[in-house]
Amino acid sequence: MSNKPVAIIPAYKPLEVVVDIAKELINSNIFQGVICINDGSGKEYDKIFGDLINAGVKVEKHAVNLGKGSALKTGFNAALNLFPESCGVVTLDADGQHLVKDVINIATELVNNSNTLVMGGRVFDNKDIPFRSRFGNKLTKVIFRLFSGVKINDTQTGLRGIPSSFLPNLLKLKTSGYDFELDMLIQAKEHHYAIMEVSITTVYENGNSSSHFNPVLDSLRIYFVFFRYLWVGLLSFCIDFLMLEVFLWLLKVPEVPNKIVQVSKTVVIANILARLVSSTFNFILNRKFVFKSKANILNEYKKYFILVVCVFVVNNIIFYFLLNSITFRDVIGVSEQFIEITKLITELVTFVVTFIIARTIIFKGDK
Repeated sequence: MSNKPVAIIPAYKPLEVVVDIAKELINSNIFQGVICINDGSGKEYDKIFGDLINAGVKVEKHAVNLGKGSALKTGFNAALNLFPESCGVVTLDADGQHLVKDVINIATELVNNSNTLVMGGRVFDNKDIPFRSRFGNKLTKVIFRLFSGVKINDTQTGLRGIPSSFLPNLLKLKTSGYDFELDMLIQAKEHHYAIMEVSITTVYENGNSSSHFNPVLDSLRIYFVFFRYLWVGLLSFCIDFLMLEVFLWLLKVPEVPNKIVQVSKTVVIANILARLVSSTFNFILNRKFVFKSKANILNEYKKYFILVVCVFVVNNIIFYFLLNSITFRDVIGVSEQFIEITKLITELVTFVVTFIIARTIIFKGDK
């Protein structure tokens, strides 16, 4: 059995060039197999897929178009079953945008880096590249770096080397379109796979007219991947704010502006109790619904507890300081909503500070 990688080509209404590409990949002797997925292209494309089969390509077929993500997952499943000893797969687009020499280069890097997601990064400085591609990639690159701390120049490339050990995780993802490729990057970060980017030739024939990417709908699906990971945080913030009001009422903190300084310690206690409730809620939801983790809950909570303690300390220091700052009270103005306004500002400042702590200290090794 060979550990050579497998080439995966998702294809929806492909051009005939895909046959030549597949033949070159087979003749390169770098791959132990080539799998092409007919993603509901229709009968008029049967000849192209027939030529692929005659060339030695294993063709999987969807009865209807299910999206690029679904096609890739079908290819991953076939690769795991047909070539169980393979080191991984190399995905490439069917429209000729990826040169065979670059595909081979990515495959070579994958063989030498078995626990690394290898990305074929295009350069978007050329003005001949369509504006939608340049703008979309730059926006996604900035957002992804903000969320993950990982700098990638081309987050939407279809040329990727994926370790076989990572494939089972990707098969479980629910994303099915172009958003699947961004979800893959987030999952690589979550499962501690290194990400390597290798420069490749940027090819855009006829303004990329053969692409089936919808600039509006597919872009929205891609960015929704980011926001899916935010809803638990937003819900936890609302619970934190609500519980603060509950504990302020239970501790009988008066809403008298000129007594803010005198009661600030009690307000901080209410804030700590509120954060205990919201952080527990945040941990449970993130574990069950966002990351769907089945690992040992005690081991996971140990790491989470470190972050909670940091948030506790930073949040309450800022909260207490603002409550007692004469300058802050002069700027904001003391009113019956002073505690709530101070809480809101504290949360905004805490978000930035704890993000830096998590990135540089707690999760430094994950990068």
